[in-house]
Amino acid sequence: MLDFADASRLARELREIPHLAAWAKLDVAAPASRPGARVSGATRTPPAPLRIHIASYLGPAAPGDVHDSHRDQDGTVPLIGTLTAWARIHVEESTLGGPDSGRLGDLLAYLGRRDILAWTVQQLWADEYATEIHDIWRTLDRLAAIRPRRRALQLPCPRCGLLSLSQQDGQDAECGNDNCRTVLRPDDVAWRIEQYLAVLGAA
Repeated sequence: MLDFADASRLARELREIPHLAAWAKLDVAAPASRPGARVSGATRTPPAPLRIHIASYLGPAAPGDVHDSHRDQDGTVPLIGTLTAWARIHVEESTLGGPDSGRLGDLLAYLGRRDILAWTVQQLWADEYATEIHDIWRTLDRLAAIRPRRRALQLPCPRCGLLSLSQQDGQDAECGNDNCRTVLRPDDVAWRIEQYLAVLGAA
């Protein structure tokens, strides 16, 4: 069973998943490489013109066990596979009908219905279900990248020497050391990276 806070989060995330999936889908296409760029690695085959991990997560799911005879699976269950499995459990255990189809929008509309949610939060497996929906939401939130991200830079601060630099999308890099608080502009960061790599290469 879920308490009010967890049930509210579940309802909100089910509402937001279609929006996040749409934004993630816009980012499936990989950025075009420059003309004449060399293909590195053991093969001369150019890379696929899409981000495989996003396409795989948003793509169709096999109905049942997958036998990886070619060893080309990464073990990630596509979004639609998880939602289909949970919708099936809802249909089998409740008397509230089922989704109109197995498409993403219909599955989410069904799982997010008020009567379905009210029944779901009372089930013994509700916490496991809410955790898996939260995992979907978190994955899509990362893939959609519609909010500014802060990333740690694996680069020592030029002033205090600590590995405490981070950068939020669209902003200057900042040192997280309260006694330093150095700010680096993007061209300063690029120069520091080159300088740091040169020192490492000489060592």
